[in-house]
Amino acid sequence: MKDLIFLVDFDRTITMNDSTDELMNQFNPQMVEDYQKKFRRKEIRVRDYIKGLLESLKINKEQYKEAVTKNLIIDENFKDFLKLGYEIRVVSAGVYDNIIPNFEKEGIQIPLEHIYSNKLEFTNEGIKLTFPYDKDDCDEGISKKAIVETYKERYKKVYFIGDGYSDIDAASKADFVFAKKGRYLEKFCNDNSIEFLSYETFADIIDYIAKNLGGKKCL
Repeated sequence: MKDLIFLVDFDRTITMNDSTDELMNQFNPQMVEDYQKKFRRKEIRVRDYIKGLLESLKINKEQYKEAVTKNLIIDENFKDFLKLGYEIRVVSAGVYDNIIPNFEKEGIQIPLEHIYSNKLEFTNEGIKLTFPYDKDDCDEGISKKAIVETYKERYKKVYFIGDGYSDIDAASKADFVFAKKGRYLEKFCNDNSIEFLSYETFADIIDYIAKNLGGKKCL
């Protein structure tokens, strides 16, 4: 069994803003606002939020790639986190087509097989969203909890880094959680006595690693 691994959310965790919202704000900001209200009222699930917004778009794959990379901001400390050399997996309730183009733009190299997310299909009839890591029709379309449980069978410690509602099931299973300050996951951890550290950027996580895990991993 290996020592430890970090499972990392994408939107508002690796990034400072939400990739789907930023994309949709270029095409239909009113729809984003309406969906956000529905989500806060618990009228729709995370998977419905993403599916409804993205399948509404009438653009091709190249247009999508151009738009999704236009305004997204990657945490400038994330590359320094990767340089520490620890094993990581990206676990996102968003879509590959939001993650991969932005990693490519920033020169971030993470193998495709180390990324878990939902998939878009661009067809003549439009965009279709599929959920390859769904389990029992979970709210997020991807069972982050199941992914955490899988890695707990292989690693002595599983650390989870996230921010929002789609991360709470994963956080409840992880050995330790980093929860974005002021976001839903922080409140959930507080309310449920889950051991966690509040962070604002990956600089805070790097500092924790230096103090508690010895800093840079020997490669």
